[in-house]
Amino acid sequence: MNKHEFEKFFEEHYKDAYRFALSLCRNSDQACDLVQQAFVVLYTHKEELKNGLKVKNWLFTTLYRLFLRLKKKEQRFQYMEIEEMEDFLVEENKGAVLMDCQYVVDCLLQLDEPYRIALILYYMDELTYLDIAQVLKIPLGTVMSRIFRGKKLLRDLILARKSNKKKMKSLKVKV
Repeated sequence: MNKHEFEKFFEEHYKDAYRFALSLCRNSDQACDLVQQAFVVLYTHKEELKNGLKVKNWLFTTLYRLFLRLKKKEQRFQYMEIEEMEDFLVEENKGAVLMDCQYVVDCLLQLDEPYRIALILYYMDELTYLDIAQVLKIPLGTVMSRIFRGKKLLRDLILARKSNKKKMKSLKVKV
């Protein structure tokens, strides 16, 4: 497929691709992004694709796979629209949210090094378990157990703080 054939294919199939993407994600902005990504991938592989029917199938398969990746990423990270974020971060709560984030970081720093490093690589650097195993040169199962145990330890530290806050409030009320 040369550049001219690609442009013709784009003009013929953009609307169908957009309609399909919109039916998948039900969000016009995300649908535009998915279609754009799919056509970029198609353009980078245009020399490898020769049959026009297979190109259309390939495009829709690519769209679907990009959508699945997007959904997987959204499950891993909470997605909020800007309006929701503004409601969530009203002026009076900004300090509390920042303080809580700082406390979570402090709790994370209290963890033993193996757990702390695994959690940082997974959640902050967004590495996969396999990538973490390669970086740390440890077995995949060890990475999985460190992340599982690290999350449990971190949760326990955070919950301990919440219970300490409740105790402090009840002491203030009683005095």
